[in-house]
Amino acid sequence: MQRELEFKHRSDEERVKGAGMVLDFDEIARRGSMSRTEVMLAKAYGVYSSRQGGDHMLRVVNPGGVMTSAQVRLLADVGEKYAAGKLAYTTRQSVQLHKVKTVDIPAVMRELAKEGLTTFHGCGDNLRNVAACPWAKDCPHKRFDVLPFSVETSRYINSCRDLDNLPRKYKITYSGCGAGCGQPWINCVGIIALERKKGGKVEKGFRVNIGGGMGWKPFVARELFSFVPTDKIHLLCRAIGLLFRDHGDRYNRAKARLKFVVQRKGIEQCRKIVLENLDAEGVDHGAFETAPVQECGQPWPDRPLCATDPLDPNGRAIQRVMISKAELSCAQLRRVAELAEIFGDKHVHSSNRQNLEIHGVQPGNVAQLRAEIL
Repeated sequence: MQRELEFKHRSDEERVKGAGMVLDFDEIARRGSMSRTEVMLAKAYGVYSSRQGGDHMLRVVNPGGVMTSAQVRLLADVGEKYAAGKLAYTTRQSVQLHKVKTVDIPAVMRELAKEGLTTFHGCGDNLRNVAACPWAKDCPHKRFDVLPFSVETSRYINSCRDLDNLPRKYKITYSGCGAGCGQPWINCVGIIALERKKGGKVEKGFRVNIGGGMGWKPFVARELFSFVPTDKIHLLCRAIGLLFRDHGDRYNRAKARLKFVVQRKGIEQCRKIVLENLDAEGVDHGAFETAPVQECGQPWPDRPLCATDPLDPNGRAIQRVMISKAELSCAQLRRVAELAEIFGDKHVHSSNRQNLEIHGVQPGNVAQLRAEIL
């Protein structure tokens, strides 16, 4: 017989979060230490405490994995001053500053804000960095550019104070075509761009899957909707977040991820709850579909990101910058920013393989750029 989850019992983390989520990092810096409760809450602000007393990791969110060269230069400066001269890239395209001292946390946050960067929700039981295909705007196989959607979804969901306290982390990712280079099958929400013909016209939209994840109990995401109009995707991500907030396990953190909600309730019941959430907020979901949708775009290869000497649709090169163990010095990162300005589109792109890329390179300059990277 299945035990009914009434969520009357709470884990220690839930009791701490339930008492209030606001922290004053200036006061923490003045004091020079964090209490056990503050250590738990600091994760929502992108701050992880380490086993080395007084040392912290700050994770900088980076929606879609793209930063301007100015932002990257600032990161290098901050890392040099506060993080022992090194930075690390994650599989979700974020950037980590390690060995940051307690007294320096507010200064780091203020420095990052100068170029529009933040650590807010870099960790914790909330929306994590909204990832995307590393070639979102430059892939020759894309249905359309999903990078603006990843940025806007991050902005919108992170502005929803009622989604600050979820049972566990909430991971969303965008892919520009059915090849799924954004890894839609192993995330809480995997969103895939598609094109279909309707009424003689090409219509753009998304296929949405939920409930994927790795860890000790892996699950493949299941299709929630076969077609969602592009202008409703952020509202749908909120409705899924509400499903997770209200039905996730807040007692056993090992089973608190969205994938266990989908496993326990089934995809049909989850869809019903999501639609109820949309109705409650006055969102028209009449164009959402669950029946199979036929793609009308050109076929995509199995693994686009494995292409040798890749070119974007304009004939410009995409040059990879392979990083050993995902960690590089601030001097190296600063030089990557310079190379992006000299040879590329003045942006540094991070991949979900913890490497960097420079896009928009003239083919004739590739050999020189590669020599500079080496």
